[in-house]
Amino acid sequence: MTKTKAIAIFVLVVGTSLYLKSALYPPVPPWEMHHQAGLTAYRDKNYSEAEKQFKAALTEAEKLSTDDWRLALTLGNLAEVYRFQSKYSQATPYFQRLLKISEKNLGPDHPNVAAHLNNLAGNYRTQGMLAEAEPLYKRALEIWESNLGPANALTLFALKNYVDLLHQMGRDAETESYQSRLKAIQPQSID
Repeated sequence: MTKTKAIAIFVLVVGTSLYLKSALYPPVPPWEMHHQAGLTAYRDKNYSEAEKQFKAALTEAEKLSTDDWRLALTLGNLAEVYRFQSKYSQATPYFQRLLKISEKNLGPDHPNVAAHLNNLAGNYRTQGMLAEAEPLYKRALEIWESNLGPANALTLFALKNYVDLLHQMGRDAETESYQSRLKAIQPQSID
């Protein structure tokens, strides 16, 4: 075999290998790469790395349409990372943006919107922003109740959150009223 033939065969084998590798194992898109790395870091409780990766994923997701599910998912994940680090004020704009996008894409009365309302309300409540939390908890309760019924677990969860907030605000008469409602729906769960 001549040197030229050997080089040609080598180039053919290497070229074919590279082609097959790129065809069978395409590169991971940047959003997915950062999102997966963020999830791994979050699972490992490495919140600073998760924050870094989710911020990079957000940069990629912001290049997409606001209707793209990856943007909403990334905003929620980043807000949760901040919440787990007790950086509540930093989580707030991500929760707010996620809520706005969800209302636009899903409609204002969608059960997923209620979940985002509840999360934002909880974030406000943790910061002592009770007046800001109240209408969000109440709206989440109304959405879940109208979509899922009064005895659904999510409705009861929202009702309990609202009762606890009213109690924390010192609004005893309202607390009592909602507490009675809660007991009537699920008496065995209330102490």
